[in-house]
Amino acid sequence: MSDLDRLIDGFDAGELIRPFDGPSLIDVVRAAAHVCGVPDMPMSPASRAIAEQLDGADHLVLLLADGLGTSFVEGLSRDSWLRRHMQRSIQATFPPTTATALTTIATGAYPAQHTITGWWTHLPSLNAAVTVLHNARAADEVSLDALGVPFRELCPIDPLMPRMRRDAASVLPGNIVDSPYTRYMAGDGTCIAYGRHAEAAWTVADRITQATGPTYTYWYTPYPDSLAHEFGTQDSRVLASIEDLDGAVGKLVGVLRDRGVAARIIVTADHGHLDVGGAGHLEVTADDPLLAFLETPPSGDVRTLYWHVRPGRHEAFIAAFAARFGEQFLLLTTAEVEDTRLFGPDALSDEMRARIGDFTSIALGREVLRYTGAPGRDRYFAQRSHHSGLSPAEMMVPLIIIRTEDDT
Repeated sequence: MSDLDRLIDGFDAGELIRPFDGPSLIDVVRAAAHVCGVPDMPMSPASRAIAEQLDGADHLVLLLADGLGTSFVEGLSRDSWLRRHMQRSIQATFPPTTATALTTIATGAYPAQHTITGWWTHLPSLNAAVTVLHNARAADEVSLDALGVPFRELCPIDPLMPRMRRDAASVLPGNIVDSPYTRYMAGDGTCIAYGRHAEAAWTVADRITQATGPTYTYWYTPYPDSLAHEFGTQDSRVLASIEDLDGAVGKLVGVLRDRGVAARIIVTADHGHLDVGGAGHLEVTADDPLLAFLETPPSGDVRTLYWHVRPGRHEAFIAAFAARFGEQFLLLTTAEVEDTRLFGPDALSDEMRARIGDFTSIALGREVLRYTGAPGRDRYFAQRSHHSGLSPAEMMVPLIIIRTEDDT
């Protein structure tokens, strides 16, 4: 059986999620952009249905909770804000990882067009992987600014927020409020730093109640993702962070209802989480024999990786990869990836094709795989939960919509 057949069998069995085969994060983004006046926004039936629920409110809040897969919400008490208002599960983008999902939120584009392939994205002009959200070359953490690479080379698609016809602002943790990625996403819009969830809720409430016109507020929290990576999905500290967020959402809704403000609060996520299991943490080391087949070390993420193979070495690479990782990972050609539309319904852009290279490997079970010749090896081996594969736990995220006018 070919790896493509194994992929299709995984889809048919429900063990893997076929990307963009149903309502997804991009439908939420496009619905919000449409309601906020972005012209010529492509709209599917799913995005139109979401937009209908957002119409009629002067204020729209999009809360992205990093790593908040559907299973986390289903684990909350029935009277919690998030669980009580969850409408359904939707799909994350593929791969389900933060840099890729945030760029879909920033642009309203599928990964096939926005070209951010994972936490580490291959940049052809450097022939190297770069850490998108850190704006640095992965191998040595030298900033792209120092390397003379403009951020818009990395993220070539225009962002949505500067095109909105509402007062648009971002409410973000203090450590990322002025990052290159934030400046790209927000344009000239206001970015407000916060510390704890409760502080963010009061900040959003003050902003909305003091506004003189319609608003759009993007609120990002790194929880539960950061804790799930460190402790695993079942740890009490992970659940406590979600309950804390739930309480902050309740505070925001309460203030807006007390003030008679008509608003819609959307809560969703960039991905879910899957605890590491099976053979565990696999690696391609700095002196790994597999590198002899490659033009550059693999990029992507720990459950979906991209491989740029030297001319004439493709068959040898396939055999070597299968011998090492064939039980845990599928290996697909770029033509197979495009034919199965893993990165969106349209054909891959030329830049996307250059960034993913010749082959894409995707985890079948719970294993993770990383090139450990770059900084971060110790942290990688210590992490207990990950994402970026096609399992339901990673791919399914909640769609939560709260109306401040009522509790229906």
